[in-house]
Amino acid sequence: MRKSSIIIPFIALVVGAVGFYLRRVELDTVFGSLGLPVRGASETLVLIIVSCAFILACLVYCIIIGSRYYSPRGYENAFGTNTVAYPIFYSLVGIAWLAATVMHFLSVRASEYMQNAEIYFAILSALAAISLMLFAIEIFKDPKQKLKFVLSIIPPLFMCFWILSLYRQNAANPVLLTYVYHFLALVSSLLGFYSTSGFVFGKSSPGKTIFFHLAAIYFCFTTLADPHAVGIRVIFGLLIAVNTVNSAMLIRRLTVKSAVR
Repeated sequence: MRKSSIIIPFIALVVGAVGFYLRRVELDTVFGSLGLPVRGASETLVLIIVSCAFILACLVYCIIIGSRYYSPRGYENAFGTNTVAYPIFYSLVGIAWLAATVMHFLSVRASEYMQNAEIYFAILSALAAISLMLFAIEIFKDPKQKLKFVLSIIPPLFMCFWILSLYRQNAANPVLLTYVYHFLALVSSLLGFYSTSGFVFGKSSPGKTIFFHLAAIYFCFTTLADPHAVGIRVIFGLLIAVNTVNSAMLIRRLTVKSAVR
């Protein structure tokens, strides 16, 4: 699966770039001066078709993966964490994530709309960044460390809070199209983190995990076209990087089921 571990995530990135472009065109041409979209706009329909086609293709691919391949037991074996590149990558991601969190918090604090939710967001985001670093370091040093169980569930908890925050901000917004790709990016990232942590708890499901990673790559890339703050854009970029690397490592280490019979 070495070739697929490069080709499949690369395809997701390319289609994500297409989604980004289509979303940018949609935002520039479909939404009127009042922020309401033009009903039945071709730009919107094209983006929906591309999104559905990609997700359907990922679903078919991952069903095939689940039926024909298996992953080695244990997170460290399934994702190949025994190289020094693994903790280095996640340490860099964690540092960049922390910097983006501070950047976002300072920008919000400087505005007139600072709320307690923003403080909680910053705290949980910082904890998620730190947990990614510590998890990678600990599992590289000793895969049997029990701390990994706690660290692996912090990013999913942060994503849950982010989704609730997004819902709270848009509860009275009747235009679903303004935040739907943002929402899908968060949900797919949450499920990606959640299914990845399943490998830590001995509940591996490579097909589902790869599907959520690929979906997260696409939707995170697409929502970068939305008017997010700079810090949030950086975090979405880091989510793209994390899901790309995770999917590549997991696909690379898959083994044909018939080979073990």
